[in-house]
Amino acid sequence: MRLFGGMKIYTVHVLPDRARAYEQPVFVREGFHFFAFLFTFFWALYERLWWHAAAILLANASVMALGKALYFTPPSIAILQFCIQLFVGFYAHDWQRARLGKRGYIMADIAAADSLLRAQQRFFERHLAAA
Repeated sequence: MRLFGGMKIYTVHVLPDRARAYEQPVFVREGFHFFAFLFTFFWALYERLWWHAAAILLANASVMALGKALYFTPPSIAILQFCIQLFVGFYAHDWQRARLGKRGYIMADIAAADSLLRAQQRFFERHLAAA
């Protein structure tokens, strides 16, 4: 049984200067990103978010250095590292949308569905009905 019915919200981004912009949209899910939470630095590298990866690495190194300099206990260092991971998990999709915006994409639609495939189907149904 799924909590809240399993509905997910996706933002749909397209490049407006292409002749067939709506044929290759990019779907970005809203909400918490579990893999970004687990693999913070490596996830940022995989997504080509170079500045974010550097900031994550700097934050982790700062926590370790401050922990040793101020004699934090290992559990308190672990809690700070966990907070960094939570932050990355909650902001991961926003960072992806910002990267798309810098590359010229615009948000064309919002689709709610129980899976990515169903969200794509709903988007294309609306797009074809409008065309």
